[in-house]
Amino acid sequence: MDVPIARLSANDLTNIATDRGSVPMQIGAVLLLDEDCAPSAEELASVIEQRLARVPRLGERLRRAPLGCGRPCWEDAPLGTTGLVAVATAPPGDAGLVGTAVEEVLRRLPRDRPLWRAVVYVDLAGRARGLAVVMHHVLADGIGGLAVLAELVDSDVVETREPPGAPCPAPSRRELAHDAWTQRWSALRSTPSTVRGLVAGLRELGGVPSQDAGRTSLLQPTSSRRRVEIVEVDLATIVAAAHAHGATVNDLLLVAVSGALRRLLAARDEQLDQVLISVPVSGRLATSSADLGNQVGVLPIAVPLAEDPALRLAAVRDQRARLGTSGSRASSGAVLSVLFRGLAAVGIFQWFVRRQRLVHTFLTNLRGPTEPLALAGTRIRQLVPIATVPGNVTVSFNVLSYAGRLLISVVYDPDRMPDHALLADALACELTGLSDRE
Repeated sequence: MDVPIARLSANDLTNIATDRGSVPMQIGAVLLLDEDCAPSAEELASVIEQRLARVPRLGERLRRAPLGCGRPCWEDAPLGTTGLVAVATAPPGDAGLVGTAVEEVLRRLPRDRPLWRAVVYVDLAGRARGLAVVMHHVLADGIGGLAVLAELVDSDVVETREPPGAPCPAPSRRELAHDAWTQRWSALRSTPSTVRGLVAGLRELGGVPSQDAGRTSLLQPTSSRRRVEIVEVDLATIVAAAHAHGATVNDLLLVAVSGALRRLLAARDEQLDQVLISVPVSGRLATSSADLGNQVGVLPIAVPLAEDPALRLAAVRDQRARLGTSGSRASSGAVLSVLFRGLAAVGIFQWFVRRQRLVHTFLTNLRGPTEPLALAGTRIRQLVPIATVPGNVTVSFNVLSYAGRLLISVVYDPDRMPDHALLADALACELTGLSDRE
């Protein structure tokens, strides 16, 4: 057939194979609008629906290939994007809206439709207050999510693409089988390169894990619920503080998060020598809406819970230096794919993640748009990232810079972390303290 068959990558397969728990492998973002000049909900929903054609993947669904015909592939959904943009009322205030959006992220997407949805939130007068966009992680990673966002917001670029035509016919079984065996032969020929990639991936992971996270209240089997606390600071201040310390913004965030967790554990009368933080590493700095999927590995960082932030920063810098010498970025994704898919294949992945002692938390940092964006002529005043973690990790941190601000979503399980406000306050204090030391 003329159209190439778009199959899942190994990283994508991992997201499908491990999506078995009560918390789905889904990510989201909340766009809070300037309510002084907000459009009606119907107008905003119409604008979003008109722009969906800019991202072909949003009109596709996953198709499981027949036995022997290779990995699942994307195909045009019979209904396209119809019915995937909804309108709903959220509780008053930003916190209420974000809380409702978190529940939307936790609502599992049906597998027989495109793996995303959007919800326009309205006030009692019918004006749009914000927009939540939810995607299955197999559709896009964080970098890909930003590429989708860029297609949905207002732009000065003149539309030059052809309007979508009739759905492409699904590939036949014969075509799927031919494509699958072509890919297998190619993979066999590139075995030496694959082995080198796995070795680089182990190096990025720091070798075979030897550190035990120990018993701590940070690691408990979690419920199906999640909530978000938001900490927001001035981006220029954090950048200046990082440069003053001879560090990166990522380094400073690791120091701040570890310091906040140290304060939290002290309030709980717990002691840990170090906190193990998993930092996603992207294999690309940017992408387009035509090239989504996942290209992500991880870099585990062990941060000593010393009171002096300088000691924590020194440990962070030493370990992050591995990233610059470990070969291709995100090579650890291939290693984790083999491990996690293997655990899922024998039915013990959920057992593993509910008992793992490899990491205490996750810290994801994305560089978002530097200038304010608009949607249907209305300024987007805040972007809130939401990524949930299954298993026994009770709190994680999603960071996104946008229009001169740095926003941290502290995502926690309310059943396991009643002292979430203390943690958010501690994180704000740590960031302020690091900035004051500039």
